[in-house]
Amino acid sequence: MKTVILLGAGISRAAGGSKPLAQRPPLDTDFFQIARAAERKGHDEVVGALSNLVGDYAHTLTSSLEASAAYLYLKAVDSPSGSPYHKGFLDLLKLLTVVLAKTTNNLSMGPRSIFYRFLLSELKKGDKPEDLTIITFNYDLLAERTLDEITSKNGNEIFSMPGCYRLNDIAEFTKINGFPTFNNVEKDHKGVSVLKLHGSMNWQSKHTSADPNPSALFSPSRALHVTNSPDVATSLSVKKKRRTYMKPIIVPPVSGKWNMMHNSMTGLWKLASKALQKADRVVVAGYSCPPLDLEARILLSENLRLNENKKLYVIDPNPASAAKFIEICGVDHSTIYTSVKDWVRDSSK
Repeated sequence: MKTVILLGAGISRAAGGSKPLAQRPPLDTDFFQIARAAERKGHDEVVGALSNLVGDYAHTLTSSLEASAAYLYLKAVDSPSGSPYHKGFLDLLKLLTVVLAKTTNNLSMGPRSIFYRFLLSELKKGDKPEDLTIITFNYDLLAERTLDEITSKNGNEIFSMPGCYRLNDIAEFTKINGFPTFNNVEKDHKGVSVLKLHGSMNWQSKHTSADPNPSALFSPSRALHVTNSPDVATSLSVKKKRRTYMKPIIVPPVSGKWNMMHNSMTGLWKLASKALQKADRVVVAGYSCPPLDLEARILLSENLRLNENKKLYVIDPNPASAAKFIEICGVDHSTIYTSVKDWVRDSSK
């Protein structure tokens, strides 16, 4: 039985439990609230830049990470180096990195964690690890870290890093001095697929400047380096003959992103399409399918409507989400769970 999990930020939040505000994995709607508590200086720089650019409309942009990132990304792509948009996007990228590091690096992903039990319950439903595909727009590394833990304790080649990403053009897979490493390292495409359609915090590009110009920062052909650590690093640079600076390769949920997306990501969207068409089960876990991301909606609607036999499950405290996915996915009903804890409880019966 083939399963696709559409993994959203709601599952990362659930993994954080009832942590203090500054330690909670952020959702789209409360990112800036958490950023203010976790990294006040960086928060104030980004909010100040947005206020200078759009005035009172900054309040609307900062009510959503996706909206603010999409705005700065789209403006920075066509702006000169050093412009307020260019600097604003770099500051937001840094803030996002720091917030994810502070809110996810210290989370336990062991057997008692809800994320571990959730993914293990899904793995048990398939005949082999390759029957499970995770499609995610999250930038954090919690899914990879959890699968690494599950593999270390259960074996059977469940997960491999960086093979899980199904990337064909990784320039380099490197350790970070002073950081932990993944236990299950294998470049071959084995085990569970983790298709990160908007990039990842451990996908990095090298630059000769700490503030690379837009043409370098957004080049679709820039070399993609994957770092070998389950932790998010907040600032990376390498010195050989000269110092080079690393920047995460990510893209916000914007429409018309194909011309801006890194070349590696386009192949992942094709793999995601095939997985959705062949899935017996589709589990939407903590994912909201933001209205800004028309391509994501098209990905789901086109491919799942070609799949007449799929069953849809939605894990979300908001019942309206289930109704939305019934329409998007082209089914006449879905099974709804209001929490991942309830899902895990039923899976163990």
